[in-house]
Formats: sequence, C-alpha cells, structure tokens
Amino acid sequence: MEKEIKSVIETFVKAGEERNVAMYNDILHENFRVIANKYPTSDKISIIPAEGYKALITKEVIGGTKYEVVFKSIDIAEHSATVIAELKAEKGGQSVTFLLVQNTENEWQIITDMATQKK
Repeated sequence: MEKEIKSVIETFVKAGEERNVAMYNDILHENFRVIANKYPTSDKISIIPAEGYKALITKEVIGGTKYEVVFKSIDIAEHSATVIAELKAEKGGQSVTFLLVQNTENEWQIITDMATQKK
C-alpha cells in the first residue's frame, strides 16, 4: 500500500509542477480541500476546495515549482492514511501533511493537503 500512496503523492506534486490539472482527476477525492493557514494574510485561514485549487493552478497563481519529495512518515490505518512529506525546492520548500482515503475501488485519493512554507 505504501507504494501506491507514494505514487499518488508524487503524481500530485508532478501535476502542480507541470500545472497539469488533468493529472488530478484520479488522485483527488471529490471532497478534496487545501488548508492554507495564514493565507492570504497572517490573520486568515483559507480552505480551498478542489475546483478552486484547480482554478489557481490553471490561472498560474500557484504551481510551476519543481520539488523533490522526501517522505517523512506514512501512517496507514485500514482505508485511511496520513502522510508527512517535505517538498524541497531550489529556493525554500514546504512541509505537507496529506490525508488520503481509499475510494470504493480501493484506490488511494488525497482528501486534504495542509502545507507549511519553508523559507
């Protein structure tokens, strides 16, 4: 299962790098959300649904950065998983907590992404 989970995370990162929204179709759960703490300002928390996230990618507001994915931990509990990964970029990077669930076909999908930017 770890292999499949890592593949989903790597596809997610690659889709953002390439700004390829179609790559998200099979890996994002229909209720996917990004939790962005202190965004867009330090006194706000933004919860961005899948369509809003894809729109930001399409408009090139986010995405386009190449990251190396370093998996810190993968915790699997039956049909749910928590992954902590460090995304390393040439300048900065982020620590991301991903929550994944298995769909009715037992395929892993990301339901939540919460990142902390590193400078």
